[in-house]
This record gives sequence, C-alpha cells and structure tokens, in this order.
Amino acid sequence: MFFSAPNMVTKSVQVCVPWEYQTTQPISDEVRHNKETRQHFYKNKNTQHCFYTAIEAISSTQRVSKDNPPKAIHGFIADYDLKIPAERIGEAIKAMDLKPSYFETSLGGNFRLVWLLEQPLQVDSAAFGTFIQQQAHDWLRLGLLPGLDRPAFEEVSRLYCNGCAWEEIDQGIAIPAAKSQAFFVECGRKYRFRAGDDECVPLDLVEKALHEKYPAFTWPGTFELETQGPSFWIDGSVSVQSAIVKPGGMFTFAAHATKPFYSWTELLGKEFTDGFQADAIAKATEDIWWDSKSFWRKVGGTYVPLDRAELASYFKVTCRLSGKPGQSGVSQAESAFEHLFNHQRVTGAAPFVFRRPGLIIFDSERKLNTYSGEPLQPAGDGTELWAVNFPFLAALLDSLFDPPRQKPFFLAWLRHFYLSALNWEPRPGQNYFLLGGAGIGKTLLNRVGVGGLVGGFIDASDYLVAGAQFNSHLFKRGLWVLDDDSPAGSQQSITRVHMMFKKIAANQQMLCNTKFQNATLLEWMGRIGCTANLDFISTRIVGPLDNSSLDKTNLFRCVKVSPIAFPDRGEITQIITNELPHFARYLIDWEPPAEVERDSRYGYKAFQEGSLLDKTYQGSPTASFKEILIEFLAAYFQNEPKAEYWEGTVSMLLRSLLVSQANDLILKSLRLEQTSRFLEQIGREGGLKSEVIKGNHNTRIWRFYRLTDEHKST
Repeated sequence: MFFSAPNMVTKSVQVCVPWEYQTTQPISDEVRHNKETRQHFYKNKNTQHCFYTAIEAISSTQRVSKDNPPKAIHGFIADYDLKIPAERIGEAIKAMDLKPSYFETSLGGNFRLVWLLEQPLQVDSAAFGTFIQQQAHDWLRLGLLPGLDRPAFEEVSRLYCNGCAWEEIDQGIAIPAAKSQAFFVECGRKYRFRAGDDECVPLDLVEKALHEKYPAFTWPGTFELETQGPSFWIDGSVSVQSAIVKPGGMFTFAAHATKPFYSWTELLGKEFTDGFQADAIAKATEDIWWDSKSFWRKVGGTYVPLDRAELASYFKVTCRLSGKPGQSGVSQAESAFEHLFNHQRVTGAAPFVFRRPGLIIFDSERKLNTYSGEPLQPAGDGTELWAVNFPFLAALLDSLFDPPRQKPFFLAWLRHFYLSALNWEPRPGQNYFLLGGAGIGKTLLNRVGVGGLVGGFIDASDYLVAGAQFNSHLFKRGLWVLDDDSPAGSQQSITRVHMMFKKIAANQQMLCNTKFQNATLLEWMGRIGCTANLDFISTRIVGPLDNSSLDKTNLFRCVKVSPIAFPDRGEITQIITNELPHFARYLIDWEPPAEVERDSRYGYKAFQEGSLLDKTYQGSPTASFKEILIEFLAAYFQNEPKAEYWEGTVSMLLRSLLVSQANDLILKSLRLEQTSRFLEQIGREGGLKSEVIKGNHNTRIWRFYRLTDEHKST
C-alpha cells in the first residue's frame, strides 16, 4: 500500500499504486532537465501529479509529520542520483538476495529501486521508522550501486515524484513476510524504544504485576531484558515467540498488533508506574539526610557521610533509580536528590551518646544522631546473686579497693551510668579516678568492664591532654579513658586535664569538629575514667580538687598489690565478656545502701577517698604557699589567744609573711597577683576556714579563722 499527494505542498494523501499512475498533466522538457524548474514544479500548489511514499502515517489520510508519526512501512524506495549503465544496474540487482519489485526512471533521468513488502512493518514513531530505514540499507544491499541519496532514504516523511516510467523486476514479487519479519525482529532487538519513566521500573515488579493483571500470562524462562515470549496482551496472537522484553515495555511483531511497542504504563496502567516512581524515590531516600555538605546513610547499621557521586551510585545500583531524564525532563535520581534537599535537611550530624540514632531535635534544630554504640543487654530476668555467675568480676571488685568500703560507692556510680546507657536516657554524672598499684586490674575494669557495659570506650588522651582540634571520633562512645602516663608530667598538660574534667562534667554541650565536615554543637553525657598509680608524680593528674570540682569527681583508692592471679589478656577478656551480662543484671536489681547519698543532678553524691584527697591538696601548686600560711596563722593565734580570726588585704598578708627572715628566700619571687590566686584556690579547697569581706574603698579583706588541731599538725 502506497500513498500519494498531488504536490509537495498539499498535506493530505490518498492510497495509490505508483507504477500504474498515468499523468494527466504533460511534463515539459524543462522540468525534466532543469533542477530549479523541477523544484518549482514540486512545490507549486497547482501541480497535479503523483508524489508517493511507502510509509503510512497514524492518520492515513495525512502525510507523515511531527504531529502525525509513521504507523507502518509498506515498502522501501531507494533513490540514486547518478546515471548508471543498465548493465551495471542489472549486475547489482542480480547480486542482491532480496530483489526489488520495480525499477523506476525519475523525472531527472536517474533511477529508483522499489521493494514491496508482503506484510507491512509496524512502527509507532519517527525515530523507530528512521532506525528501520537505516538498518534496511545493509539488509537490501543498497551499497552495491553508487549515488544513493541516503538522507532521503532514511527520512520517513519523504515523498518521491513519480517519473511515470516503471519496469517490473522478477514479476514484481514482494519480499516474503517471513523474511521481512525476521528483519523486523532483528531491528526490534537492536532498537532502544523510548518509554520515558517506565524504563526505571524493575522487571521483577513488572512480572509480578503482569501475573496479577493477565491471569494467562506465562513466560518461557526468566523474565529479563531481550528475552522472547508470547504477546500475551494481544487478542488473537497465538505465537509463543512474538514479543521481546525491552527497557520500559514490550516489543511485539505479532500479526494482530497495531503497533510494535507497548510501554509498561500501557500494559499495566498509569497507577502502577506512577506508584512505583513515588515508592522508589521514597524507599531510596528513606533515612538519608543532608547537612548542606554531606549526605548521611546507614551502612552496616552506622551512619556514614557520602558525597554526591557516592550517593548517586547507591541510587543507581542498589535502588535502581534511573539517571536519565524522564518525560518531565527530570530523572529519578535528580528527583531523589531534590527530595533530600527540601525535606531531609539537618543542621548537623554528630553522635549524641546514649540516644537512639536517627533524627532528633536539639537546641530547637533538626540534627542527625549518628551514635552507633549499643549498651550491653543484661542476662535473663532472674535475680543475680553476687559472685554466682560473675565470679571473676566479683573477685576483682572485692579485692580492688583500699579501703573496701569504697566498693558500694563505685557500684552506685556505675549503676547510674549503666542505666543511662541501657534506657537510652542520657544523664550527667561524675568523672572518676582509679588510683592504685600497677597490675591490679584497674585499667582492665575501666576499659573492658565499664566500657563493655555502656557500649565501648575510646582513648581521649589526644584531646584531653594535647588539645587536638578534631574530636568527632571521641563522641562515638560514652566512656573516655585516660592513663596516668598521658600527661607525661607536664604541669601545663595536667592543668588542662583538670580543667577538661571539670568542664565536661559541668557542661554537656560541646562542639563536635570533624575534618572536612561541618562542626556541630552536640550534647555528650558520657564519663571520663582515668587510671593512675599511687606515686606522687602519677597522682598529680587529679589536679587540685576544690569546691567547684569536688561534686563532679569521684576519687577511688585501690590496693597496691592484688591477690588475684590474672590469666593472659585474651582469656581474661573473654571471661569478662561472658560474665558482664550477669553483672549487668545484678546492677539493675541492686539497691545502693543508705550510706551512698542520692544527688538530684548526678544520681549519687561524689565520693573522694580521704587520703587521696589530702594527697591532691598536698600536690597542688598552692601546697607550698599553704604550708607557709598555716605556719603564719599558727604563730598569730598563739600570740593572740583571744583572736577569732586574722584579717587583712593580700598586700597586708604578704608583708606579714615577709617579716620573717626565714621566708625571704622562699617568697622572694612571689607577686601580689600570684598570692591572690593562691588564696582563692585555698578558699575553694575549703581546708582552711576563710571568707572574703568588703573593705574600705572597695578592697577585698581576707579573713582566716582560728586553726583546728588538724591544721596545726599540718
């Protein structure tokens, strides 16, 4: 079936048989021999001739155009722009496997070869029609003759001016349907049909939906791309191999088909494909957050930062989101990113210890909690008795403290800390020191025991001692550990450690600073656990404990030598790991004795072992000055037996101390401002009863009360 228009201007066409056409309007020699005149003849709306095509449009009464795409190809027309001897043309045709049906001499004196098809080839777009024309070049072996107007051959909207000089070749037999069908199938395999967003729908979901909508649907083998099976949706189709799975839909060459390609939307409905688009983006972006710099996604149960390229790979490979623009011009991957930008933005991402990971509101802002720690789950529901199911831990705790009465204070502190982690309810608490001999298990208890209960520990020496800038790794765990050798005897390091201990216990809001990421303000309600020996140098790490830090610090004295024979490291770690769940259950059920006082802020009041507390005072920077001050006050009250106190300004005190020649060498370099700092520290320690009152001209008057016998002996 061919179609023709009377000229190149008219849009409508009608069915025609070009080789039977007889012109009613004489064709002048000028039209035949002058190309410019011939073109004018083509485009003249008054011309009444036959301009034909073998391609049928969807609206068959109109020419193929952008708005009226091709529907079927009924034949092929090859236009050659050279005058070639008849013998040469005959030789080429003889070599062709598929002989043309007709030979036509054009108005310009060149020639055309025309192939008819016994069965038309169904097309549904200009792109697919052009692709078939391109593939037909080699299939028909058009290159055997020179001068082919290939652009015209591939243009599906092209009309050819009838030369009215036709010769039948091989009795005008059309290409058999079996051969054209095989060619058509091969074209369908090679061509990528454009199905827009439907290409993104996974085939496993499509197969499931096809089974639901088409009860008779079956497929030989696995339902995957480029596999072949029946055109199950076409009534009357009986071939079991008439369709091919393509990206976004099905290609069919069934005789009863009205077009070659059916998208998943056409087969399953718009609700199915639209639903998948929405679900796919929702699932792909679930629990993914953007902090204006990095994208955060859970990998192996832990939130990790990704850049855009990494997340795009996840969308493509794991979530099967397409990166190609759909019908709207926007790809699924781009839609997913836009969803994150608009709906899953957070002001920061950081580990908020002892809070469940995920989105939280902190300081009136949306933040992502990346905490990955897990509290140890206690054993069973039964009551645990001391030492029954955790004999090693019980023996360690029974023998660790000197004096032993410290144990319930430590257990009460540990219980409060553990419940904070177990119940996902962060609570503030004191930091603590374990001071004792070497090799007695204090570091083992600190790291493996306490750390094992609350979800792990991390060495914080770089941050606490050296002041490292990037500290984000520390907030991943609720227990920071520090050993006595970390400050290395430096007074500056010791001072920093002391200040950090006090600051962290008093203020839980800190800045989490990660390299190459946004700094985030977070809340950390963990603890710092420090182990040290009992020698003077080691105990300096405790620093001066005064009335501003005593309530924030626990100070436990441990034995110098342990009676326990410790197994090797691997064995002992496994023993504690096995016993910890039972010990955890004991802690939950245990009630601290009355002597362990409650504290509304930190759970239980801070505990400091007396001899260690004295030792910290003796090792503080003010200790030497305090000795001289006590000697002075003792002498003063001896000379003034009725005086209740000594009072005076800092300068008065310093002059009084220098009255004694024995103090000249000791206090030679002491300055007023340094003396003032020493007095303030002594006042905070609380060892000497003192107060500051307002004097004349707004001066500060220090008042020290009569010494007790304890002070006199000091």
